[in-house]
Amino acid sequence: MITALSDETHLELLLSRLARLKLLSQAVDRGDRGQLIALLDEVEKIKRELVRGRERVAREMARATTRTAAITAYARGAGATARRH
Repeated sequence: MITALSDETHLELLLSRLARLKLLSQAVDRGDRGQLIALLDEVEKIKRELVRGRERVAREMARATTRTAAITAYARGAGATARRH
């Protein structure tokens, strides 16, 4: 996976790879086992990249949820302290 690209750019690249594979699949000789295997291999590579991306997004969402809970708890505590004074 290319890490220097933004997530949006990386997704666009994956989608363009899928579009290219779709065109290639239409041109492949159905009897050419080697070409079919190569296409399947490319689809699997893209699938693995998408799964990794999904897992990364899930981790980021979990971190964001944890941060939100911590900020909310801090705000409640700060508000309680302010009301006592």
